[in-house]
Amino acid sequence: MKKLTRLKLINWHRFSDVTIDFGDSTLISGENGAGKSTLLDAIQFVVTCSTNHFNKAAHENGKRKLTGYIRCKTGRENHPYERTGEISAHVALEFYEESKEKYFVIGAVIDSATEGQETVVRYLMDNVMLEDEMFKIGNRPRTITEFRSFNNKNIKLFAKTNAEGKKMMKQRFGRIEDKFFQLIPKALAFKPIDDIKDFVYSYVLDEKEVNIDHLRENVRSYQELEKTLEGVKNRIEKLSEIECHHKAVVDCIQSDRMYEYFMAQSDLDLTKEQIGVLQDEIRRESYRLEQLNAKCSSMKKELENKEEVRTLLLAELNANSDFQTLEKQKKYLKELQEKEEIQYQEKKRLLESGKKAGQKVKRLLEIPDVDECMKQYDELLHRLKDTEDVVSAQELIDRAIAYKKHMSTKLQRKNLEIQSRLNEIAADLQETEQRISNLKQHRFSYPSAVQLLMSRVEQELLKIGRTAKPRILCEMLEITDETWRNAVEGYLNTQRFYVLVEPEHFDIALGIYEKLRREKKAYGVGLINSGKLEEYDIAPAGSLATVVESKSIYAKRYVNMVLGKVHMCKRVDELKQYPVSITPNCMRYQNHVASAIRPEIYTTPFIGKNAFKVQYEQALQKKEDLNRQKIECKDRMTHMEATLQWLEWDDDTDVKYRITIVSEMKRTGLEIEKCETEIRNLQQNTTMIEKQIRADEMRKECEDLKSHISKSDRESGACELKISSAKDRLVECEDECIHKNELITDIAQKAENEIVLWKKEYEKQTGDKTLEQFRQNFDRRRKANNTTKENADKKMTSAMYDYKTAFDFGAPATLEAYPEYAAVQERLVNSELLNYEEKVRKAKLSAEEEFREQFLSKLQENMKQAQGEFKELNKALKDITFSNERYEFLYLPSKSYGKYYDMIMDDFNVVQGESIFSGLFHENHKEVIDELFSKLALDQDNGIKALDEFTDYRTYMDYDIKITHEDGSYSLYSKVCEEKSGGETQTPFYVTVAASFVQLYNNNIGGEAIGLVMFDEAFNNMDDERIGAVLEFMNRLPLQIVIAAPPDKIQYIGPKMQETLLVLTDDKVSFVEEYRYASGRK
Repeated sequence: MKKLTRLKLINWHRFSDVTIDFGDSTLISGENGAGKSTLLDAIQFVVTCSTNHFNKAAHENGKRKLTGYIRCKTGRENHPYERTGEISAHVALEFYEESKEKYFVIGAVIDSATEGQETVVRYLMDNVMLEDEMFKIGNRPRTITEFRSFNNKNIKLFAKTNAEGKKMMKQRFGRIEDKFFQLIPKALAFKPIDDIKDFVYSYVLDEKEVNIDHLRENVRSYQELEKTLEGVKNRIEKLSEIECHHKAVVDCIQSDRMYEYFMAQSDLDLTKEQIGVLQDEIRRESYRLEQLNAKCSSMKKELENKEEVRTLLLAELNANSDFQTLEKQKKYLKELQEKEEIQYQEKKRLLESGKKAGQKVKRLLEIPDVDECMKQYDELLHRLKDTEDVVSAQELIDRAIAYKKHMSTKLQRKNLEIQSRLNEIAADLQETEQRISNLKQHRFSYPSAVQLLMSRVEQELLKIGRTAKPRILCEMLEITDETWRNAVEGYLNTQRFYVLVEPEHFDIALGIYEKLRREKKAYGVGLINSGKLEEYDIAPAGSLATVVESKSIYAKRYVNMVLGKVHMCKRVDELKQYPVSITPNCMRYQNHVASAIRPEIYTTPFIGKNAFKVQYEQALQKKEDLNRQKIECKDRMTHMEATLQWLEWDDDTDVKYRITIVSEMKRTGLEIEKCETEIRNLQQNTTMIEKQIRADEMRKECEDLKSHISKSDRESGACELKISSAKDRLVECEDECIHKNELITDIAQKAENEIVLWKKEYEKQTGDKTLEQFRQNFDRRRKANNTTKENADKKMTSAMYDYKTAFDFGAPATLEAYPEYAAVQERLVNSELLNYEEKVRKAKLSAEEEFREQFLSKLQENMKQAQGEFKELNKALKDITFSNERYEFLYLPSKSYGKYYDMIMDDFNVVQGESIFSGLFHENHKEVIDELFSKLALDQDNGIKALDEFTDYRTYMDYDIKITHEDGSYSLYSKVCEEKSGGETQTPFYVTVAASFVQLYNNNIGGEAIGLVMFDEAFNNMDDERIGAVLEFMNRLPLQIVIAAPPDKIQYIGPKMQETLLVLTDDKVSFVEEYRYASGRK
């Protein structure tokens, strides 16, 4: 062991110049403030090359500094330091190397010109012992330069930095680990064990690095290749979907070709049937025509005979004068009767028109304040058939028509106004519907010029590769106080819709705006130059800008500029106190003028997230109001249109011009009566009457025959027409047969072998139904098939577009372009898929090997080694009793990382021939492996920090101390630590720290190591039995113990120590004396 034998202090706090001897174990005691910790800090300062942990045992946040030690800080305000001016100080440690029986010195020299400015150098001198002349010239301490010059031949190493000093200490102390520099301060700064895990990490188990860089790279490579493979599979899946839809389209096309044949063949068969029907019709009608012609010839001969007899009778009658007079009267009577019939029909139309006019007048009389002439007109219509004063009646009708025309003009004008309002409502409804649709998508409706400028600027930025988008000011703002919402919205007004771009894009946007202006497409849009607003970072207190926030610095600056000059006033009478001001109710004061902002400007909000909701509700309400107004207008129009029908005057005009027929019919009636009297008088001649009767009979018979002959001629003509028409249609059908046969021949040639199957199916389908039924059925099927084809084609096209978009594929999305997609699918399935599957397999194997060798194996090795160290520690503690208690360290699988522990400690070496990504190992630990691999693939800082935890073997165990009592029962430290006394919680600390130092020094790789351990303010609150047990344990260990404790502990600690030193002080100077027992021992 390399033992500390002496300590040399010059100008170290109150120690002006002392040399202190140390034994194998040393107790340093003295009253508080005497300087016990000062000695330990001096040793710590040299061996740890640090000033960060002075006096930590007394104060967790101790603030002692090197300046205070070398200048001897007093703490008095008027005299803070005992030493002033230029000072040099020395701290030197003398060690004895037992194996070589040689001494060496390590130390530090400090030069301080002024307070807080210290220069420290550290040194190593081999084969020398401490001598005063090394450090002093006469009574004055040597400076760094003087020290180095005087001791140059003995100085082996000279370190000017802490890093160089630590390297030197590690090397000379036996090439020990860096943990030494943390353990020394921790041992000095005693704390009760609160967290067992932290304690184990600090004092028991060292941190051991597991290099997983290659593993991470292999895992990342494996996962990237797997992603690429997934991409290939995804493309194949998309192409398979296209293939599926393409097959459906092709099947539909095939079915349609068959249906085309079915329809063509059935059409031909129907035409052949029609030819047969027409041929039957021609034969039937030809026979009937022959029969009609024969009958007609017979009737013509009979007519000829009867005409001859009638001619003779008429010749005899014409010779009689009375007969001639009678004939004239009959002729006149017939004319009067015809005239009366015409007049009757005229009167009938008059009464019909009068009835219609009366119905309209009746409805008009229901309207309040109707003109008096309409009432008189109504009375006239009720006595229309008895009217005698035609002139007065026509004048009344003229007045009624004039009134109707006047009222109709007024209503039509009103109707046009309502129609115009309906058009406005329809336009408003369309705009409102569009606005609702936009708001559902969280988009406001802006003026068209704003939207046009936004669109053009965004397109131009994308074209030049800029990802930033233009924004509208109101979308980037939030109002923090709703009281002032209307004021903000109203004052900003159209400025809310100003366009904001990044400073570097302003010139581009301005150029586009100028182009739109020249094209007369955009005016009045504000384009904010955000690069000129740097001076508006802060909103003036009390201004309207203070209630507006934005995540965009540019938007906030613009608001600060515009609203920062507007002062908020709660009352109107405060407005004139400021150049520009406003109230919550939107009364504005500016340029010494007060004006109220129109409510329609601010009632529709555009600022803040809530504005969408408010606008949406407003739009819904507006839609409801517009629909209500629309219904009201339509109701009014319906009523007016009905009224306009009542105001029509066509029937009134008809009545006016037909009303004279009433008197005309009376005159015609009188004429008929007179004529009938004359005829009765002439018909008294008997002979004449008999001849006339016979002539009339012959006339009637001739007329009947003519009628029958005419009918027969018509039937013959119809018959001939039917025959001609049937012959024409027959020719057409025969021509159609030729064309339809050609069509079927063409279909059959294209169908090739399929035509045989189609014919069989056609015969089967037409066997039990008529051709018309067959055509109806298959017409429906063909339409359904076409619908299926269109749907499949749409799906195929959509899938093609998706593929083109997702994978930047150049082929068009059409049926004709399918072979290009099929070619890619064939290449992916038969080439790239296999290629990437092989790459993934190899990458997986590499990742597996690294995971097994560099992660699982190393962690298992470290964990087993740690468990071995605990076993050794427990072995040392096994037979030692601390106040009737024995301690044992427990190390169990972590509750949080139990699954990881099981995986790491699993005997995976047994499955060397089996992949850890398959088989029993993977089945048992799949969840943990997947989680670890996902973390290994992360690049973010959080992922790396998480990995640090996962690569620390200590993470996978939980730790505790088992305390076995005298009666054999036990308790766990983690559960009782808060209930235990101070002494009980200290014992595990000292035991473990001592064991940690043994472990540290035993792990050295440079031959013999030091054994130094220091405890400050040791064994507070511990009883003598526990102190004795701890010291007995420590004395068994290969350590050199240095303990600082108050005088009341000397009786318990001193007997167990080889050397006991007392630190004494007389206010300004501290010194050390050896302590002697009554037996004479020191």
